[in-house]
Amino acid sequence: MAMQRLAGDFELERLPWGVRPPHNSKYLMSNARLDKILANAWPWKLLATRGRILVPADGWYEWKPLEYGPKPTKQPYYIHAADNAPLFFAGLSNWRPDAEKDETQGFAIVTNDAAGGMIDVHDRRPVALPADLAIHWMDLEFPTTHAVQLLEHGLPETAFTWHPVRQEVENSKYQLPAAIEPVPPMPQA
Repeated sequence: MAMQRLAGDFELERLPWGVRPPHNSKYLMSNARLDKILANAWPWKLLATRGRILVPADGWYEWKPLEYGPKPTKQPYYIHAADNAPLFFAGLSNWRPDAEKDETQGFAIVTNDAAGGMIDVHDRRPVALPADLAIHWMDLEFPTTHAVQLLEHGLPETAFTWHPVRQEVENSKYQLPAAIEPVPPMPQA
């Protein structure tokens, strides 16, 4: 799901995750790195001007590599707000109302370097905006330069907590409530 503000109203739409740039049938971008956005790199410069969206979420998964015998494996972690509040990931999209919902109309989540203890799980993370800043991110009348600066004020790592979860979450079809329940971590070699 993604939210965009159009003509003063909010639109909620289910979009494909990943943006395929026009004239590039091979490259699907699912994450938009903050450093590339700040450097005005294409296509993020264009999308930050007119394609700012929010992706609401309860949390996300990351996989920590483990050195585990002859075949390396990964421990999945569920990361969420420490206060269990909903998260608002900053995103960029080509989405337009009434357009066909394909990969050219998909979205990418803005990511930044992880810090603090979160870096032990993964080196990057989504930029989750506090609600008071998220509303400005979606406002297309809010100047682009100011909106991009909001991305540097996402929730800090201290706002999140994480725990290991079951291996079944690697399959996107696994949608049971147990997908976010804590499990003992896999043993390290």
